[in-house]
Amino acid sequence: MFWKMLRERNRSRAVQRTGALDNLAEPSFDSFVHKAASAFDAPISLLTLLHDDTLWVKASTGLDMQCAPREDGFCTHAVDRRELLEVCDARADPLFVKLLIVTGEPHIRYYIGAPLTLMDGTDIGALCVLDTQQREPASRDQKAYLTGLARQATQALERNAHIKGSLAA
Repeated sequence: MFWKMLRERNRSRAVQRTGALDNLAEPSFDSFVHKAASAFDAPISLLTLLHDDTLWVKASTGLDMQCAPREDGFCTHAVDRRELLEVCDARADPLFVKLLIVTGEPHIRYYIGAPLTLMDGTDIGALCVLDTQQREPASRDQKAYLTGLARQATQALERNAHIKGSLAA
């Protein structure tokens, strides 16, 4: 439990250091969610940041949302993993079946998310693709592409932070 609390405190500090919450709507991040949605032919894609008890949406396509309680999202489970998190039918997964976005609008059935991992190894959020239809598992190429986009998005976050001076030691 102590390690989990320490990891969460470090994650929140890392998100603050990026300065990404200062200006959530930054069009430069829209290309990542558009490319991700297109690669999966999916209606929804999000670039999220986890800070304290909130899931913040840095960029989105197909879903108009700026933030949500962290416990109501998939992305909390996509961080601190060695691989992508993929849920082919959220209604059949006991971990996700009761999430508000599964039981209510927009009735999400499919989720795949790649963590946004800073150079220091801290996962601060996820680049994810969602669908209102259950799906077969993604192809190896789709998974590799999403992972690569997540790396690029993380690099863009870190670049912006350095430009703003937020990551200075």
